[in-house]
Amino acid sequence: MENEDGLVIFFWIGTLIMISMTLGVLLIALIYQRKVLKIRQAESENLLRVSLESEKRERKRIAEDFHDGVSGDMITIRNHISQLETKIQDQESRAVLFGVKTSVENMLAEVKVISYNLMPPLLDTLGLVPTLEDYFERIKKWSLLTIHTDFYQRDIPVSASNSYELYRIVQELLGNMLKYGNVTVVHFSIKKIDSFLELEIKDNGSPFDFFENLKKSKGMGLKNILSRSKQIGGKIKQSSSETGNVIQIRFPASEHEN
Repeated sequence: MENEDGLVIFFWIGTLIMISMTLGVLLIALIYQRKVLKIRQAESENLLRVSLESEKRERKRIAEDFHDGVSGDMITIRNHISQLETKIQDQESRAVLFGVKTSVENMLAEVKVISYNLMPPLLDTLGLVPTLEDYFERIKKWSLLTIHTDFYQRDIPVSASNSYELYRIVQELLGNMLKYGNVTVVHFSIKKIDSFLELEIKDNGSPFDFFENLKKSKGMGLKNILSRSKQIGGKIKQSSSETGNVIQIRFPASEHEN
């Protein structure tokens, strides 16, 4: 009888040891999995940061090449044509030169627009608000869009790198609105809430679900908006609206200014 009791006790002790060892192995595996997940997440975030920084540098380089190289050459060509115009008396030849000169001037204007879109020069010199205002004015010139703006102050406390990301976010959002949303009126604001800044864009266009479209989209527009928001530590929120759409991006305010 005593032997049987000893075997039962031994059996339960062995069972408990096996269960403990199994739970221990599962716990170690879970901890390891979480560590691997964190490492992969950190690597992904670092890769995103490096990718966005590389894009910014490349955009700046190409914009400078356009401005200093292509624009300079085209200005030289335009000046040579102007000099030829003064020397040629034949009206037919002058008309041909005038047509060439007009084409060169149009190309020069296009190059300036491309250079500006790649890297707006005002961003480094004047900061985020003047750059956005200039961008909105440019949009209003070639579209029927009405844009109302509200900035809680002119000198918004946001770093230069975050200013660039915010500018690209606004570009992507407005580009999508104009392309797909049948938008005619936009209300744009940046306000301060405690230690956070909140960028908000309201429109009167066709309703759409940002996050549902993000899942279905094959393009990079919405994905870029999300990536850039993460880069500045921001969170995207879409508020319900009876008409149009309301997109908000809240991110930490910087202690230093542009």
